[in-house]
Amino acid sequence: MKEFGDRVDMLTVYIMEAHAQDTWPLGLKIQYNQTHTIEERATVARDFIAHNAYEFPIMLDVPPGNEFDKLFAAWPLRFYVIEGGRVTFICEPYGEYILISDLGSFFNLRFGPKVD
Repeated sequence: MKEFGDRVDMLTVYIMEAHAQDTWPLGLKIQYNQTHTIEERATVARDFIAHNAYEFPIMLDVPPGNEFDKLFAAWPLRFYVIEGGRVTFICEPYGEYILISDLGSFFNLRFGPKVD
């Protein structure tokens, strides 16, 4: 999504562990328990950034209230485009996967190709 960086502000909101080993384990290589405090969530987010060389800003939904998740029904693997305070696009998963190309297609339709 870097190709849209001059036109779109990207932000990740970490809502909760999708497949925490203590609630819905999948036997993933890196496993975490569900986070219940902001400190636990921050630790997992830092690990994610380090293991994935993640370059976009990450904000944390604050447990136990998880207000962002409640407001947006955010489920893991969902992308939202918010313009002028309104949600204008929701990229939802296909089963267990999401196609980032759906988001790219929306950006191309919405903003047009980049002109240098």
